Amino acid sequence: MKNVRSLSDAMQGIAPGQIEPRQVLDPKIQESIVLRGDLSGLNEAQKKEYYLFRCKQVGLDPAAKPFDLLKLNGKEILYANAGATQQLCSIHRLSTQITHRERIDDIYIVSVRVTAADGRVSENQGAVSVGHARGDALANAILKATTKAIRRAVLAHCGLGMMDETEVETIPEARVMPMVMTEEVKPIEQVDEGIVFMVPGAKEAYARYATNDDWVGGYLDMVDKIENSKKFSTSDKLDRLQKLEEANDFVIGVIRQESKGTAELLAVGIGKVKQRLALELRGEQP
Repeated sequence: MKNVRSLSDAMQGIAPGQIEPRQVLDPKIQESIVLRGDLSGLNEAQKKEYYLFRCKQVGLDPAAKPFDLLKLNGKEILYANAGATQQLCSIHRLSTQITHRERIDDIYIVSVRVTAADGRVSENQGAVSVGHARGDALANAILKATTKAIRRAVLAHCGLGMMDETEVETIPEARVMPMVMTEEVKPIEQVDEGIVFMVPGAKEAYARYATNDDWVGGYLDMVDKIENSKKFSTSDKLDRLQKLEEANDFVIGVIRQESKGTAELLAVGIGKVKQRLALELRGEQP
């Protein structure tokens, strides 16, 4: 196996020498962001540079487009979409825990704690108005409050002082605009060094694969090795399968978006193994 870079570099999805963001921003970009908090005065190339710079700061894959533009009161700012928080949790190995739920009048509030692998902890809240909602409407509002709390906590923990898309939805007259890239950024399956495959607890890639299909094949091979191992108990095998999935959840999410057939093959393969192990754990014949 060839040498691999660190996980944070791998997850950026950019091979050396390709679309590498500058470490120091153009002074014009700094002026627009720091003094005015506005991207609207920048041309497309400058917006792209700032976008890539922000991705680089926290190790996000720019090809997955973790940020979009929000236009409000004549200003344009970046905000984090769902892909940003999903990547951040995977890259920085963050775990989230709901610590408190409460309802105050017609406001439902959820508190979340984020814990990093190094033990550092951050907390934040998400709140939504539930009014007189009942049934599915109330359930959806509770889920939205939970999602908002998790995303706010993750963004704050990673030092991203920007809004999440769940907050954008509540701003009147705000107009969401997709981030337009003047030059195409390579998607994950086209990166020269390949798609990273992680094993639980490792800081560097276990392997890399050229295509989504190859990656899924390698993943299912590892699943088979875990299932057929004589060293682990059945419960240990199920636990290791769960941790393997968590270690690779970002790539799995990308494959689900880009290759539905391949993703279905992966899901079926994992599902069958888990089903057999679950039956074995209950003492039933598979």
